[in-house]
Amino acid sequence: MWKNRRRIVALLGGAAVLLLPFLRIRGRGAMRFDLPTLSLHFFGAVVPIDEFYLVLLGTLFLVALTLWVTVVFGRLWCGWLCPQTVIGEIGEWIASVLPPRFRSGGKTLALLPFSAVVSLSLLWYFVPPAEAIRDLFRSQVLLGFFLSQWAVIYVMVAVVGPRFCKTACPYAMLQNVLADRETLAVAYDPARPECLRCDGCIRVCPVGIDIRKGGQRECIACASCIDACREATSGGNIAPFIAYRGTVLRGKAYLFGGGCLAAALVLLAAVLSRPDVRFAVQWEGKAGTPRGNVYRYSVRNDSDRPVALALSVERPARLLDDPEVAVPPRRRVTGTVTVQGGNGTPGEILFTAEGRGFRIVRKAAFP
Repeated sequence: MWKNRRRIVALLGGAAVLLLPFLRIRGRGAMRFDLPTLSLHFFGAVVPIDEFYLVLLGTLFLVALTLWVTVVFGRLWCGWLCPQTVIGEIGEWIASVLPPRFRSGGKTLALLPFSAVVSLSLLWYFVPPAEAIRDLFRSQVLLGFFLSQWAVIYVMVAVVGPRFCKTACPYAMLQNVLADRETLAVAYDPARPECLRCDGCIRVCPVGIDIRKGGQRECIACASCIDACREATSGGNIAPFIAYRGTVLRGKAYLFGGGCLAAALVLLAAVLSRPDVRFAVQWEGKAGTPRGNVYRYSVRNDSDRPVALALSVERPARLLDDPEVAVPPRRRVTGTVTVQGGNGTPGEILFTAEGRGFRIVRKAAFP
């Protein structure tokens, strides 16, 4: 039964979302936007906010992946992984243990604490889980976000429910543009006119459509109608009239898959080409000494080990301050140095930052 398969996928997906903030790699959360340092932690990598071009490249990859999945698999996401669908169905599964007359109210009641857990788990992607739980009722900001998210999630899954999928879901509208006749979708076989007319497919459909009337934007590909049709036809050894239909391996799938792969390679190249140590310097003003200029430098260490480096300038210029700079792991250090004289090029000083395994040269102009 497709229902059991969807339950397994939903439970695995939900467990991954709830447990991912607890997973630690290199001493950091596997996935979290760290607010104190304004950096994204992603499976051991740290992306500072001034490197958010990597996030843009990651977004580009996700867009390409979404297009490819939609073209090939249609609205499989909607029926199998979308929180709007999955959270509501988990409420139904919980309520299914109750007597039939209590199930409707039981679902509404079960979704109340479950929505709270989902809201709390979203906070864990910005605040470490232990800290979020400890400070939930101590911090007005945390509590405000928690209660706001709880209310929105509960209203969306318990009150709005499948109506959102039928009317306002932007992904459903995107599906209309990208899907074609070969996109994988739940479909009725019109070549078989001997449908049993039991209407079981209509009764179980969460969005209330009749799949026998052809492909419809409202369909979320949950396969509930397939299970209902199989149950109705199994007694007479008749093949179900409704099934997943489509062609996965085809030219359009390869085209969008190639775009997705290209975006992934660009993202990977950008991540691998990031240097561990970055050095920048700029003129700040005149110094009190003859032919002296003050320069502000910035050194960022993106590695997991401390870095020691020495600053120097090209002769005949002379560095008047301590050239040694120590930078802790995943930190930035800034400071100023005074330089006297010039290096032969009017209006320009050549700086070198050198440490173990790296040497960075930067030019800084002065008036």
